Amino acid sequence: MPVDLTGIVNENEFYTHHYMSAVLESDLKGVIKKWRDQKEESGKPLPHALLKTLAADYFPLRGRMERERAPEARLEIHREFLQKLLDALGYPFRPDLRELDDGSRLPVLGEIARSSGAPELWILEALDPEGEGADPLELTPHPAQLPEGETPDDTLLQTPYEALVTRRVFGRSEPPRWVLLAGEAQLVLLDRGKWSAKRLLRFDLPEILGRGEPSTLQLAAALLHRDSVCPADGLSLLDAFDESSHKHAFAVSEDLKYALREAIELLGNEAVWHLREKARQKVYGLDMARRLTLECLRYMYRLLFLFYIEARPELGYAPVSADAYRTGYSLESLRDLELARLATEESRNGTFIHESLELLFELVYNGFPPAEIRGRRGPLVRSDGPAGVGGPRAGPALRVGHAGQKGGAGHELRGAQRAAGLGLTG
Repeated sequence: MPVDLTGIVNENEFYTHHYMSAVLESDLKGVIKKWRDQKEESGKPLPHALLKTLAADYFPLRGRMERERAPEARLEIHREFLQKLLDALGYPFRPDLRELDDGSRLPVLGEIARSSGAPELWILEALDPEGEGADPLELTPHPAQLPEGETPDDTLLQTPYEALVTRRVFGRSEPPRWVLLAGEAQLVLLDRGKWSAKRLLRFDLPEILGRGEPSTLQLAAALLHRDSVCPADGLSLLDAFDESSHKHAFAVSEDLKYALREAIELLGNEAVWHLREKARQKVYGLDMARRLTLECLRYMYRLLFLFYIEARPELGYAPVSADAYRTGYSLESLRDLELARLATEESRNGTFIHESLELLFELVYNGFPPAEIRGRRGPLVRSDGPAGVGGPRAGPALRVGHAGQKGGAGHELRGAQRAAGLGLTG
């Protein structure tokens, strides 16, 4: 059963989207097995089981926080829960101050240090004094977090954690690699090596603890536990996940490269067949080859662009959540048709896929209606396409990688690649 990522946000691809959706489940199984073995050997509680028990404390404490208006009282309740949470995740709870390079002192809830004494991880506390559910990165340190007698640094107290971490924590002469920012409703995990691209992992506590979904709790524990982030020795689990993510991203890129090359060959060959057999045109000369190559490339990248925007609905480039779009216009809607067996001459030589894709390109370019869904204008998605080689109308037999399906006149690409001319007229 796939891992349920509800409540865990892989922001700006901390790990690749492909890894999180297709590979992580397999890597997580090894982690869970290791925890279960440790429990049998030493009786050590399962981290995700400890996380699950926190729901009984979290929601009553959060209710108390909502009723409190005084920042000092809210801080006390917040720390009451955070102490239990950090204990469940294997971290120390030791509120203290850490000096920054400019001499100011930043309140921290805990620290993991390397054997040299240099910081490996800092736990910062984001207090929401108004209880408005603000993003922890947008909050600032609060005077209530300072120990009695500590002179507050006004600049520090006016700087949001996002800027504070960027300039004064990760910009420190001896910075921690990790920052765990703990808010009332969210935990945010930052890695110094990925923070320049604003890549992070965000954990929605009400969602994760409220639903109690086992796979979500297991993943949250695996990504947040001290032994996963900064173990006493050896490669951290998060770094192992990162290596696996890069490895699979490279494998996907290699597969895509060869599939793209094959698809371009199929498109070009079918265009040549159409020009010879249907249009009765001569197809010799380097100029024809260059134009054909350009239009095949343009068309394949147009398809890749559409696959990308449909896979990333949060970008808002395509209304993927709308049933009318998803079932009537999207590339996804053509997959079942692509798998259908073409039993008749009419189906093998029809033009439904060509017409569907041309309509989709037009919708992406012009929007629908233009006043409500803004088009994405540019040569890559231009519905009329560049002037160039004229091509055939594509039938539903377009199936890259099925070149072995024989067509009429002894041409092996006809059935498999009837849409070769898709990009050659647009």
